[in-house]
Amino acid sequence: MSESKLDLIAKLLAKAESTTPEEAEALTEHAERLMVKYGIEQARLDARRAKLGQEREEIVQEQMVFTGSYARDIRELGGNVAFALGSIRPMQSERPGGGFILYFVGFTSDVQQAKILTASLEVQVMVAMRAWWASRREMYRWHSESEKRRARSGFIRGFGIGAAQRLRESRAAIVEESGSGTALVLADRQDQVDAVVDAIPHRRGRARQGADRSAFSHGHRSGLEANTGGSAVTVGRGLSR
Repeated sequence: MSESKLDLIAKLLAKAESTTPEEAEALTEHAERLMVKYGIEQARLDARRAKLGQEREEIVQEQMVFTGSYARDIRELGGNVAFALGSIRPMQSERPGGGFILYFVGFTSDVQQAKILTASLEVQVMVAMRAWWASRREMYRWHSESEKRRARSGFIRGFGIGAAQRLRESRAAIVEESGSGTALVLADRQDQVDAVVDAIPHRRGRARQGADRSAFSHGHRSGLEANTGGSAVTVGRGLSR
């Protein structure tokens, strides 16, 4: 994929962070489809390089640090996105002094896309959560502060799972459209990443408390909408293919 395509992905996601939920839905879906197609192109290119005895793309480990009241929830969202994109494996840890760290292990181009999408969805989910909370605040009027926070946290967690679900479905459809051999190439790419991850020492994180069911449900629905549109996407407002 050319630099212009990568630039288009960045512009689509930047626009999705500062527009209406309806337009953000279409923009984000379009950006994600481009990301998936880019990942397939890179996987095929890397497979051809291997057959020719040329150097393959590097497998890297990069991190994102999350701070604030909902840092753990955002880190979980990023992990869900990483798994949904395919050949990336997320690892987690806590940062000394506060905050949470999400490590992305995968091929350089895949990790780049995962970080870009996670950063965009972090902005989108906070906007969606605040709008949802403004419409539901009165329902939690007599709840404790910890219960209110748990509800907002549940929305974010539901959003992340919903976004990942739609991304997996979109990826599966694109892989099928790409013709025979694509699934095998992607599976080989994933096996290489898994081998690297298996060699990295890591520990299991603490278990999460159950989310507020209503908040989780609304967040899940919002996450689904953040990643897919019901009609064809038209790139507008100065963005072009």
